[in-house]
Amino acid sequence: MLEELNNLLKKVFSSEETLVFALLLTGSFLILFFLGGILTPFLISLIFAYLLIGMQSRLEQYGINKLASLILTYCFFLLIGIAMIIWLGPLVSQQLQSLILEIPKWVNSLMIFVQDIPSKYPDLISSDQITTFLQSLSGQITSISQDFLKASITGIQNTVTVAINLILLPILVFFFLFDRESIISSFLAVLPKERGMLEKVWVEMDDQLSNYARGKAIEIVIVGVAAAAIFIFFDLQYIALLSVLVGFSVLIPFLGAFIVTIPVVAIGLLQFGLTFDFWLLLGAYIILQILDGYLLVPILFSDAVKLHPVIIMLAVFVFGSIFGFWGVFFAIPIATLIKAIWNSWPENLAS
Repeated sequence: MLEELNNLLKKVFSSEETLVFALLLTGSFLILFFLGGILTPFLISLIFAYLLIGMQSRLEQYGINKLASLILTYCFFLLIGIAMIIWLGPLVSQQLQSLILEIPKWVNSLMIFVQDIPSKYPDLISSDQITTFLQSLSGQITSISQDFLKASITGIQNTVTVAINLILLPILVFFFLFDRESIISSFLAVLPKERGMLEKVWVEMDDQLSNYARGKAIEIVIVGVAAAAIFIFFDLQYIALLSVLVGFSVLIPFLGAFIVTIPVVAIGLLQFGLTFDFWLLLGAYIILQILDGYLLVPILFSDAVKLHPVIIMLAVFVFGSIFGFWGVFFAIPIATLIKAIWNSWPENLAS
């Protein structure tokens, strides 16, 4: 038994490179699992820097020198960030607060509607059943209110943390963008000189992840703007908040579109009722989701993610349960990494 285990380990870790790579993966897993929350600004900065590198490379292809392209790229990032903080952020926050203030009115309307059901449909439901339902609903509302109060207090306490992260973000992006060559050189210095497998993994990951990250950024903008146009046309309430939710829902494969549909339908139903405008809004929103799933996604990600949808959904559930939000966010990149490692691992493992 021990001899068979020893032979298996020799096959799996057939070289110094495979052993170092396994240690790197294990260390990265442990760091993300235990320190993921602390490293949030670093992870976000890496994502932005990775996106900006593609833009900087494109500018260089147009004949702009390296330093000028870096400065233009970073200035573009700062302008977008300032616009988000000054314009979109307060607007979304204001609409979120307004939505929270409206919830008690909606709950009260729901309770009045439920109380009238026995008189309208006496054969369908009894007064005792309605009383039991309202007591249960009241208990749930009390519990939710207490949780919301705790979350509000925690949110106030975390305001300083958010402010620090907003200050750190452009600084970290600057260093990751302008000093990336020295950072990569320092990282390569700790790796074995013979790193053919690592280079194969990196080539496959870099190609697919760059396409994936760039495609997701474009998809967020297109879907968010299209949703805003639909909501403006119907004069729906909370346009900015819902548009942001719909745009960022594409970050969660398959499930995001389903989850964000709930608030869109709820607000549309409360505003219009079961009228023609509501069904027209719902139809336009469903068409947007269909166009995103069957037209936009294939165009943007035809060569970016070569994974079966079942594998993607499994990755979302598994890594989401392990790493929380970041597990859902990086589900496809992690699954792509595992696939790249499997394809690049020394062939003697299969022999």
